[in-house]
Amino acid sequence: MKSPTSISTWQDEASRSFEVPVRSEVGCCSEPACSCGNAVIPKDSGYLHIGQKVVDFRKDCPTPRDLLRKLNKTQADLGCFETFELDHGAVYPRLLCRQAAIRHQLSLQVAAQDAVDWWNTGEVPLRSTPTSIK
Repeated sequence: MKSPTSISTWQDEASRSFEVPVRSEVGCCSEPACSCGNAVIPKDSGYLHIGQKVVDFRKDCPTPRDLLRKLNKTQADLGCFETFELDHGAVYPRLLCRQAAIRHQLSLQVAAQDAVDWWNTGEVPLRSTPTSIK
């Protein structure tokens, strides 16, 4: 993984990534409103939806350790050491079934390739998933 503090060009920025550990050989569609009923998604398939909120949140915390530090700092800044509600949609990309990816108008080719890359490397590109809308 590239160092997030290095001086970079536009091309280098486009190739930055962040880590999202793969914890299983299967996943489920994480679209709450999807009629698929949280369909099981086998390894090397599905569509990854990387929202702009995720990119904005993760740009300074590319590793799980960096993410934990940021979350701990956020909690300390709030002045509470109790549990605070975490918006997972702003921290992690979402694995989707085809139906949900189409509903979000994602570029299916890019979202599918991002999913395969994530399954195999645990890394996600630091950019939002392009849409199919031109």
